[in-house]
Amino acid sequence: MSTALENKIDFEVLISVTNANPNGDPLGGNRPRTDYDGFGEISDVCIKRKIRNRMQDMGYAVFVQSDDRCNDGKTSLKDRAKDMEKIKDANEFYKIACKTWLDVRTFGQVFAFKDFGCSSVGVRGPVDYTVVNGKITVREGRLACIDEEKLARDAQKKCTEYLEK
Repeated sequence: MSTALENKIDFEVLISVTNANPNGDPLGGNRPRTDYDGFGEISDVCIKRKIRNRMQDMGYAVFVQSDDRCNDGKTSLKDRAKDMEKIKDANEFYKIACKTWLDVRTFGQVFAFKDFGCSSVGVRGPVDYTVVNGKITVREGRLACIDEEKLARDAQKKCTEYLEK
């Protein structure tokens, strides 16, 4: 039995945060990110970071690690990929990168390091997501600018339809 996905799967995730900082701005003293109207924002980069951290917690090797969670002693992405610098075949590089790092095969990655056998290798990952209006907007624990209850009903309906197939 194959575990490969044959069809695109769409799903929706609702995030509600109360009295917390889901996406602090490191350049702004870790204050919550907000738009010009004062709505809280959670960036797509933040969501990927949370997923990568969870992957690490589960024991998987992750290529893009944050400095405070580095578990392989490497200080840069180039250092992390150093074992692959002599590979000249782009397909071989691609296969090894996908086999080695879960986040690479999940989200994709561009490897473009000077002095590597392959000048540039791109991996396109199957996981992609769209953040509402370019951002997830939250005010007082509720999603703003969209009908949150309708979104939840639609998500429940889609999940039920998928599971009943």
